[in-house]
Amino acid sequence: MTLPAHPLPPGVRWRTPFDLLARNARLYPNKLALIAASAMGGEARLSHAALAFAIDKAADALRGWGLRRGDHLAILMNNSAAAEYIVIAWGAMRLGAVVVPLNTRFALPELRAAVEDMDCRAIVHEAAFAETVAALDAGGERFGPRRIAVGPGGDWGAIYATGQPARGGFPVLGSDDLADILLTSGTTGRSKGVMLTHGNAVATGAAIAGGLDLGPQDTYQSPFPLFTSSGFHFNIMAAWWAGATMVVEPGVDLPATLARMTRERTTVYCAVPAVYIFMLDAYDPAQHDLSAMRVFDYGGAPMAREVIRRLADTFPQVELRQTYGLTEAGPSGTFLAGRDALRKLGSLGTPMPMCDVRVLRPDGSEAAPGEMGEIAMRGPAVSRGYYNRPEATAETFRDGWLWTGDLGQRDADGYLFYMDRGKDVIIRGGYNITSMEVENAIFEHPGVKEVAVVAIPHDRLGEDLCAFVVPQGDPPPAPADLQAFAAARIADYKVPRRWVFVPDLPRNPTGKILKNRLRERAQQDA
Repeated sequence: MTLPAHPLPPGVRWRTPFDLLARNARLYPNKLALIAASAMGGEARLSHAALAFAIDKAADALRGWGLRRGDHLAILMNNSAAAEYIVIAWGAMRLGAVVVPLNTRFALPELRAAVEDMDCRAIVHEAAFAETVAALDAGGERFGPRRIAVGPGGDWGAIYATGQPARGGFPVLGSDDLADILLTSGTTGRSKGVMLTHGNAVATGAAIAGGLDLGPQDTYQSPFPLFTSSGFHFNIMAAWWAGATMVVEPGVDLPATLARMTRERTTVYCAVPAVYIFMLDAYDPAQHDLSAMRVFDYGGAPMAREVIRRLADTFPQVELRQTYGLTEAGPSGTFLAGRDALRKLGSLGTPMPMCDVRVLRPDGSEAAPGEMGEIAMRGPAVSRGYYNRPEATAETFRDGWLWTGDLGQRDADGYLFYMDRGKDVIIRGGYNITSMEVENAIFEHPGVKEVAVVAIPHDRLGEDLCAFVVPQGDPPPAPADLQAFAAARIADYKVPRRWVFVPDLPRNPTGKILKNRLRERAQQDA
């Protein structure tokens, strides 16, 4: 089942990412487009003209290797090979092939399920994953010779050398052509493949660049893995739409991140909330010059209000922006501009360009201000559905809307506030409790570094609350102290009765806390 897409507005001249590449190569040929680690060691620094050339060269090389329009190409690589990742992925899409980025943190059964479910018959991988790919290949029945290894000892260098960009003759692609299938983060169950078109990618670039206020003068830095929608679409497409310089970090390493910001004169940085918590600990104004920084953007998970306050105090010259979106929406959605960061503390803001975001009741009618409902989206960045998953597509994409599964409400000014994932709402004795409001109250305690609240079964109340706390320092605060602290800020029925202290919280690659794992542990302990 594939749903009709909301088309790009007629006024958008660029219909595919390759239109953006060509435009940037023409307007900013010698300006840096990409700074990223190479699988061969060191760092690649490509101008807009050089990046467009490299992608066309990779496309011709892959064509000679045998890749064809409509082929599903899996990529199993980390940001440590980001330069090759981007060139190969868009080289494949230049041919009309469909790219399927694989989560490098998946276990072998998860990877096997992904390549089977997404019908991948070719794969490009870092040389370090050779044994994993051999196990996936099922004795040559799946990939056979259609395997390319990237890095020392791999064959990509020789294949790439055969590419002749001047040969041209690449397929004419339209905005409705399928570009990639991005796997959902897999916080529950088997990952689904989100089908995204070339038009979806362009619309995502317009939305995110607008939400971040990106322009060609910006240097945009982020650690999001390229196998996530945040790394693959959110970052890359926004930078290409804006003509900005994209700095892809090899991973999350705060001393290295701060040094890179200083060295590259980074102007916009985007990461999940947890990274900013660690940044506050690692930042030293005597060592790190962030005077060029103008925007910190946080997304991928809700940001605790206390962290927003601390960031505002520590970096008063930096605008704090919140973005919210889903893989199924490109990812695009809403943004909260810095001028509202404290005035609308905790809000997800208002829709990005080309995005329609509403709060709906179960019957599809719009919820009133202050009324909680399900957040829904539509627009040209929204996917047409899940690959080979008609039932899941019908459940999530209804009446022209993407139903996110997130609960929210709008205030009288139209600003959106995230309340919880629908499945994370805790019903204790008939009272509905959103985990986020409890977490915000506990997080204000000076002895708490991070906190996540989940439901546990209760024989009388139905459900009770369990708080997992990462303490700030040693010894950790006493549970009784935390209970009293929370009780002074939220209703008594919202205060957790069970407290578990942990060194860290389980997260997926985009930084979202895996509450399903915490629920499993809490239930086992109970």
